[in-house]
Amino acid sequence: MKYVLLLTRGAWQEEGSDQERAEVFGRIGEWFAKHRADGTIVEAQQLREPHTATTVVVERGHSTMIDRPLLEAKEAIGGYAVVEVPDLDAALRLAAGFPVPDGKVEVRPVVEH
Repeated sequence: MKYVLLLTRGAWQEEGSDQERAEVFGRIGEWFAKHRADGTIVEAQQLREPHTATTVVVERGHSTMIDRPLLEAKEAIGGYAVVEVPDLDAALRLAAGFPVPDGKVEVRPVVEH
């Protein structure tokens, strides 16, 4: 079954030293390489910083654009991964192993047609 892991940006990205960020990104790169190699990760991308987002709002058939992320929250999505695992428990174990010092991973099943 496929799941999307929505990976939040952590405080380490804003507050950590260049060396700390480099070490964490190194661990993240190894984590992605390992799970891509075993076929667990189907697709994954890192996203640019939240301030680069543009939101299109549609109301009553008319659209407007806002130069900011959709959600006003402390957490911002920093990347995503589409994974294929046997069940939710496996997806949760994978998410729990994401190698960052802080952050959140939202795990959501994909509707497959």
